[in-house]
Amino acid sequence: PTGSGKSSLIDILARRKDPHGLSGQILLDGQVLPASYKYIVGYVVQQDIICGTLTVRENLMFSVNVRVSDISEKERKERVMNVISKLGLDSCADSKVGTEFTRGISGGEKKRTCIGMEMVLEPKILFLDEPTSGLDAATAYNVMKYLKELSAKGRTIIFSIHQPRYSIFKLFDKLLLMCNGRCVYNGLNASLLPYFQECGHICEDHDNPADFALDVLIKANEQKDYVDNLYNTYEQSEMHQNITSYLTGQEHANDLNNISRVEKGAPGRSFGMEIYYVSQRTLRNAIRDPALFLSQVVVSIVLGLLVGLVFYDMDNTIDPGIQNRLGAIFFIIVSQIFSTVTALEPFLKERALFIHEHNSGYYRIPTFFFAKLLCDVLPMRIIPSIVFSLIAYFMSGLQRSAGQFFVFLVTIFMSSVFGSAMCFFISACIKTFAVALIVVVLIFVVMLVFSGFLISLSSVFSWLSWIQWISAFRYASNVLTVNEFQNSYFCLSNATNICPVSGTRTLMKQEIDYSTDWDMWKYFFALTMIAITFFLLAFMRLLRVR
Repeated sequence: PTGSGKSSLIDILARRKDPHGLSGQILLDGQVLPASYKYIVGYVVQQDIICGTLTVRENLMFSVNVRVSDISEKERKERVMNVISKLGLDSCADSKVGTEFTRGISGGEKKRTCIGMEMVLEPKILFLDEPTSGLDAATAYNVMKYLKELSAKGRTIIFSIHQPRYSIFKLFDKLLLMCNGRCVYNGLNASLLPYFQECGHICEDHDNPADFALDVLIKANEQKDYVDNLYNTYEQSEMHQNITSYLTGQEHANDLNNISRVEKGAPGRSFGMEIYYVSQRTLRNAIRDPALFLSQVVVSIVLGLLVGLVFYDMDNTIDPGIQNRLGAIFFIIVSQIFSTVTALEPFLKERALFIHEHNSGYYRIPTFFFAKLLCDVLPMRIIPSIVFSLIAYFMSGLQRSAGQFFVFLVTIFMSSVFGSAMCFFISACIKTFAVALIVVVLIFVVMLVFSGFLISLSSVFSWLSWIQWISAFRYASNVLTVNEFQNSYFCLSNATNICPVSGTRTLMKQEIDYSTDWDMWKYFFALTMIAITFFLLAFMRLLRVR
């Protein structure tokens, strides 16, 4: 019944649970599980975790491409077509699975697609957590019949199920009944009713044996003494004694030599091929889900126009030219970094998919990290940065030279990359969007305070002043300030054409160290290193995510 520990047991057997706090040992043919265990088993989780922007066929092809290397491309396609046919997915094979914003296939078709993602591997062992949930009676029977066919070919099929219909129940070879996390029956399907009859529980002729067993377990679940009685009866049964004797006294043949990739203990694909297929899917996902990218471009246009209109064609005067330029730089950096929080939600949504696929042996963690970085994070920031820079820079009247515009552009790009790196890191640490958003904004605000624009950093308490050295806002604004004020002079607002204030003097007043061109690139290098640091922290955190 619900809450008996079915899913937990499946997770433990499939090595999906954190071993901390667990006791006992899992053996495979009498041997300790190999390090490559997750690459020789399939696991269909209860939740439908799948890439929604791909079609059913593309998802199945992705699974077989990244996880199977010892067959040709033609054989992989034939295997996918066979699974599609067996699972009754022919009519929706080329339909997108669907996301929360776009309509796709039905819930039952999605469940069958998730099952197919594992079936295309033809694994020696296949775990399924309630594979019939969400399926209609006919579809559930067809799925279980296909699993029966696989078991007849020598596959080990282990699954949890809740209240199966009789036609499905007849397909089972062996049963393990659980109640309150304890085993009360572990034997042949055909022996279930005789066993319970010996215990004083008689199934009526018209009853479904599965429903009958569930009624017994539900009653036991409500009465502790009843559970203890069932458990003690099982412990003393010949069935349990035979299992114990088998586990403790038998020498089991090791069949692992027949399982590919076990001896190597490595994924089926090379790192380069993993990068290729995962990057291909990442790019396809970005192209087919343009909402986020278009929203980034629209936001960049709006912010660019806002900067351009508010600071339109600034005068090269002492007052208000200097103040306006400093204000424009401050607003530009703040808006560009804070706008990257839109990347937080997509990262969090992909987190569940990454955890599932990595635990299932789809790819290595570096594969996901580099594919995400090269095909999603960086491209998502290039176009918006260019759009914003073209609008804001020339409308606001900043120093109009090709070199200074280039510095402005790469600084805007690197600022947004830093924001993305921060969101990537936080999403790897925190799985709840609301909490992650609060943490990201809090970090940004702290860095903003120590940017040097809101307060003189020399007046801050010494035990707090160290924060300025890790403030991306400070380094980004320093680059733009030096870029704008170096080698420039600001004139009086009258018609005398007297320009007594140099840009260097303004930089000194802002406590920005500048004596050579290297000083500007020093700040840019620091900004880049902060972004790289958070990417590395995100990668290290991904190594610990389960």
